Amino acid sequence: METKRTFLAINVEPQADIINLMEYMKRSHRMDNIKWVNPEQMHLTIFFLGDTSTAQIPAIIDRLRVCIKTFSPFKIGLKGLGVFGRPSPRVIWVGVEFPESLVRLKLAIDDILDGFGYSNDNKGFNPHLTIGRVKFLHNIDRLNAEIQQYKSKQFQEQVVKGIVLYESILRPQGSEYRVIQMFDLLGG
Repeated sequence: METKRTFLAINVEPQADIINLMEYMKRSHRMDNIKWVNPEQMHLTIFFLGDTSTAQIPAIIDRLRVCIKTFSPFKIGLKGLGVFGRPSPRVIWVGVEFPESLVRLKLAIDDILDGFGYSNDNKGFNPHLTIGRVKFLHNIDRLNAEIQQYKSKQFQEQVVKGIVLYESILRPQGSEYRVIQMFDLLGG
């Protein structure tokens, strides 16, 4: 059975505040081994499907299209800085303030994908924008100070007008994302 590694996401267009944060952190952590995310590939993952049968993808697309177009566009806020992984940070992220409409959209998507045998990953839904993946950190105190400095910083707001189904292709230099299907929200 042929498969593609897939996920659903909201594209994020980082503005100056996030770009400037990343440039600052790259300089601040130049002695550390951190893989910084390309701003052109930034996204907010809604559901990671993983290995998806290529034969099943058209039916998934049809069901998602009908569902997603019933939701109106909404705004998300990108605020704060944090990490996953304690005591050793593995992921550096910008937080996401999200409205109830994103929660409802996520639950509707979960219900559709459950019908295709994908487990509901809602229990782990912690919306965030990954900006870096830590391989090795020389000075964790510096990163902790930056997290405190930016923990309440409002970076930007973005209107969400659609969802994208991506294929993720793992490459030695990092993941490559290919659009399989774009889904517009109502009037998006």
